[in-house]
Amino acid sequence: MGFVAVVFIAGAFAWNEAGTSSEGGKESVKVKPDASEFAQTLGLAQTNDPVAEYRLSQMYARGAGVAEDKREARRWLLRSAEHGNSEAQLELGNALREGLGGVQDYERAAMWLQLAAENGNPDAQYSLAVMYRRGMGVATDYAKAYTWFNVAAAQGVAGAAAERDAVLHLLTPIQIGAAQAEARRLSETTSGQPRSDHP
Repeated sequence: MGFVAVVFIAGAFAWNEAGTSSEGGKESVKVKPDASEFAQTLGLAQTNDPVAEYRLSQMYARGAGVAEDKREARRWLLRSAEHGNSEAQLELGNALREGLGGVQDYERAAMWLQLAAENGNPDAQYSLAVMYRRGMGVATDYAKAYTWFNVAAAQGVAGAAAERDAVLHLLTPIQIGAAQAEARRLSETTSGQPRSDHP
């Protein structure tokens, strides 16, 4: 019985050692697909493919398959946003709002978040509502804040319903009716659109 236990332990040790060395081999194999994937993604991005442009910006930002380069990451992110990718528009809007990688610019942040929100991005809808509520880059407008919180809540964004309800008491009944009608219109036009940001 003791001999069987020793054989089992030795076998388990050998299995773990083999697993460790083969995992190390997988890491070196993984580097090659990243470089290959980078070349393929770059080719697509150069044809103005917004999904590829966004993916390329992420690769430059993380140094995946290419040397990390924040300037190139930002350049490809901007191109993707300009070509209508709502994820790129959201990321660019949030970066401008927070001053990440550049000058903080609420006005440009609101512009990119507006585009992403209109393209159906629920996180952008929520972020834009926050900007309207606080008057960041746009005039404070509780009706627009309510509208965008309402649209984001309909898409299941965490916290959007509570924020919508918190703004509700700041509106007149006429404003509420108009904001709800606008939210319905936006929900119908944004939720049915195919999103260009996911492969």
